[in-house]
Amino acid sequence: MVDLDQIKVLAWDIGGTVFNWRGTIEKELEEIQRKQGIELDIFKFASDWRYGMFDMLAKVRSEEIPRINADQIHRKVLDDVIDTSGTLSLSESERDDLNSVWHRLEAWDDAPAAIERLRERYTVIPLTVLSWSIGVDCSKFNGISWDGLISCEFLRQYKPDPGSYLHAAELLNVAPSEIMMCAAHTSDLMAARETGYRTAFVYREIEKARDISTNTFSEEPSVPLECFDVHGQDFVELTSKLLT
Repeated sequence: MVDLDQIKVLAWDIGGTVFNWRGTIEKELEEIQRKQGIELDIFKFASDWRYGMFDMLAKVRSEEIPRINADQIHRKVLDDVIDTSGTLSLSESERDDLNSVWHRLEAWDDAPAAIERLRERYTVIPLTVLSWSIGVDCSKFNGISWDGLISCEFLRQYKPDPGSYLHAAELLNVAPSEIMMCAAHTSDLMAARETGYRTAFVYREIEKARDISTNTFSEEPSVPLECFDVHGQDFVELTSKLLT
């Protein structure tokens, strides 16, 4: 059992954990579909856009392509997804407008109040692969206040590379064991755990992960809940445990 008195920082994943990227993106695509009078596989489009970003980010991490941030990656991947959709037609300016939806992702209903409560006891920050401007804009859009914001675009490496977690700990001036990574993604948590972080898992029912080998979508990799120091069915339960 983790001693919560030893935890100084809660580092949050935000894309999918705090902000409902899928719901927001799909709502935007539904409006475009309605205006253009077309048939669009909205789930696939949103998924290809999101996970195409991670494919390109992997190339950034491996130095296969020059270092660019999430905004630039989202925009490049959007062109590819539109071109393969076969039905959606958008001008360059319309594509720019659609890409900006990542800056107004809606928060899960239970997130803002929980984060505010947790700040009474801990230093609470995002640790995200998304750009600094996405993190700031989405937080302001939802009225969420943090004690700081760390985007991997400013670190030596991107998550889930070990250096990203270790560099974040250096910037926070705490030991990795004094940070608890909080996320709905087991892969993020397990990578953080390997560097000495403590971990907290929160369940998000519609948050999916792509199985690259079969190009299908499934739940996050199955990891026994006992692997995490704290876990909750939602932000309410997780917050209650973290404030015990």
